Amino acid sequence: MPVLDTGLQMNRDTSRTVRLSITAMNTGRQKALAGIQIYTLTGKSEGFGNTCTTAAKLIHLQPAGQQGSIYTEGYDIDGLDVFGVRVVTNGLGAGDVIATVAEFSDAEEVVRQYLLPVMPARLEELLLAYVVNHTQHTITVIQTSTNTKVATVKLPSGSSPRLLDAAPDGSNIYVTCHGDHTIRVIDTIAHGIAAEITLPANRIPFAIKCIPLIDKVYVTTLVEDTVTVIDTISNTIIRSIPLPDNSDPSVLAVSPCGQKVYCSCMNTGTIVVLDTVSDEITASIRLPKGSKPSCLAAAPDGQFLYAGDVQSDCVHIIAAKTCKICGTIKLDRGSDPQNIVITPDGALAYMANRGSDEIMVLNLARNEILTTIDLPEGSNAAGLAVTTDGTKVYVTMLTFGYVAVIDVQSQLPIAILPTGSFPSGIAITPILLH
Repeated sequence: MPVLDTGLQMNRDTSRTVRLSITAMNTGRQKALAGIQIYTLTGKSEGFGNTCTTAAKLIHLQPAGQQGSIYTEGYDIDGLDVFGVRVVTNGLGAGDVIATVAEFSDAEEVVRQYLLPVMPARLEELLLAYVVNHTQHTITVIQTSTNTKVATVKLPSGSSPRLLDAAPDGSNIYVTCHGDHTIRVIDTIAHGIAAEITLPANRIPFAIKCIPLIDKVYVTTLVEDTVTVIDTISNTIIRSIPLPDNSDPSVLAVSPCGQKVYCSCMNTGTIVVLDTVSDEITASIRLPKGSKPSCLAAAPDGQFLYAGDVQSDCVHIIAAKTCKICGTIKLDRGSDPQNIVITPDGALAYMANRGSDEIMVLNLARNEILTTIDLPEGSNAAGLAVTTDGTKVYVTMLTFGYVAVIDVQSQLPIAILPTGSFPSGIAITPILLH
């Protein structure tokens, strides 16, 4: 997955560039995510300096030949004596994205036009996995290309971080903290706390999801059962959506388009559907009597939901359009499914089964079990995350304080990484746009 970059360019005094027109085009058959950045030089002293982003845009490019496969936007840079243009790409079609830049003078004449060159650095070298260590009150940061620890983020004592999710542009990580009823925002460049959002005393934050293309984060709360909506621009609570008492809203999933959020209520055996524009409940999916939906994932094409049922030891397949169950995958008795993730191509699902100490791989084309990957006895598998290129799956093991890395091609563990005590959740940055 390439990074396209001009490097720093000196703006001319004569025929000065006052505006840029940047075009990103997907030339392949797979969808791609692209982040466009304009940056400049700041803080220059004794030959050293730093870059600062002056404009950024995250876009979804459709496959070549389809509406939405090309995106163009203009940027005013008249005030910049030094500027650079960077386009970072991700997703299955990342390698097929090209970008062009046209520089315009104040007379609206094209001064220069060029294709953005591919830089030696590649995006996978920049992507990071964040692991929350619940009882140690820390977050371990792992570089996914080398599977090495690059940082540890210390949180206040007693904060008890539980789950987390990455912002769509990769700039921040949002963490739910049980101990002090807060949501903490972690800056992915500085690896420090950028903001804190405090919830009312009767709400314990649990599951959390960032919404693509919308500046919102959804958080489930326990004791007072709600879905709380946070504005990521102001980092303030803008809405609290009440749920039935004692419903135990423990899991969230988001449709790929970002228009719907699905909330799994374990104690009521239902999945609540919320509209992200109105922040209203639009439907409720009732599972078979006695069901306890313990994990939930939406297919990348948005057509189906997959809900693991800890009571019935199965996966319910739900048609997203009709909100009706259309299939079931039976699991072994006592599997105790805790989490599920789907590869970006929608071909496979990985399920963490705590009762059987295994990762179960599901073939979603046939809706059947493909294989199982054994974990050490008593691992207590919990968090799952898949890299955006679909090559690796990360699973946290609560009991031992480790993360296992699974190679998707071979379905074999390729690394065991130490983290901290009780690693309860993991998230991988989808792109790095800062």
